[in-house]
Amino acid sequence: MSDPEHFSDIYANTPSTEFQGARQRTRPGTGPSEQVYDKVVDPSGSGRVVSVKPANKPFLASKARREAYQKRTTTRPDRQDTRRSSPSAGWSTILLVLLFLPLLSSFTTNTYTFTLGPKYLPKLRKAIETSHLNPFRRQMLTLTPEQLARFDGSDRWLPVYVGILGEVYDVSKNRRIYGQGGSYNMMAGRDASRSFVTGCFQTHLTHDLRGLTDDQLKGIESWRKFFENHADYRLVGHVLNPPIDPATPIPADCRTEDAGNKPAAKPDDHPNIHGPKPKPAHRHVEL
Repeated sequence: MSDPEHFSDIYANTPSTEFQGARQRTRPGTGPSEQVYDKVVDPSGSGRVVSVKPANKPFLASKARREAYQKRTTTRPDRQDTRRSSPSAGWSTILLVLLFLPLLSSFTTNTYTFTLGPKYLPKLRKAIETSHLNPFRRQMLTLTPEQLARFDGSDRWLPVYVGILGEVYDVSKNRRIYGQGGSYNMMAGRDASRSFVTGCFQTHLTHDLRGLTDDQLKGIESWRKFFENHADYRLVGHVLNPPIDPATPIPADCRTEDAGNKPAAKPDDHPNIHGPKPKPAHRHVEL
C-alpha cells in the first residue's frame, strides 16, 4: 500500500507514476511549455482569484460591461434606461384603450357611452367645467336681479337664463320654450322659484318661499336638480336675490277655479319635457 504522505501534494510525482511514457506532474504555471495567465478577483463576488485564460474571458467581459453600464446610469440619471423611465409607453396604452372603448360601445349598444350618457354625462360635464384643475374652466357669474333680467330672451344675441334657488342656468338650447314668445318666457331672466311648485305664473314669479310646505320645498329642489342634470342646460352662476322683508305679506295662493293658473307640477309629471311638441289631442302645459 502506498505511503499516505505521497498524496499530501497532488502535484508531486510518486513511484507509482514514474514509469516509461508517463507524463510528469507539474504545478500550474511551472511547466516548461505552459502559458501563464494573469489572475483577477472573481467578479461574481465569491472572493476567489481566477485566471484570465480564454475560457474565462467571455464571462469576465460580460461582467465588466454590466458594471460599466451600472456606473454610467448611477452617475448620469439623465441617461437611465428610457424604456423604464419614459412614460410614453404607458400613455400610448391608455390612449389606445380610450379610443377603443367608444368603438366597442358603438358596436354593442349603438351609442358611444354604453347608454350611460343621459345619466352620467351631464354630471361629468359639470364636474369638468367647474373643476379647479381645469385651466379652461368656466367662470361662474354673480348677477344682481337687474343684470339677470337682461337675459330674458328679448335680445336674440344674448343667452336665456333661468334662476332657481339662487342658481342661474343657461337654457338657450330651449329658446322655443323660454325665449321671447315661448310658453314659459315669464320665468326667464329671474328667479321664480316659488312658481315652480305653485303654478302661479302671474303672482308667484319670486324667490320668496315663505308659507310653502315641506313637500313644496322638496318639489323646488327637484326642479333645481332637473336643471342641474339636464343635458342641454348649464349652471352659469348665481343671482344675488334681495332679502325678503318679513313684514311684507306672503304671496297669496292663486290656485282657484277662476284664477286660470295650473296646479303645481313635478319634473316627472311630464316625461316629454323640452322634447318634441305634444300632439294637439294631448294639450297640456310643459315646462
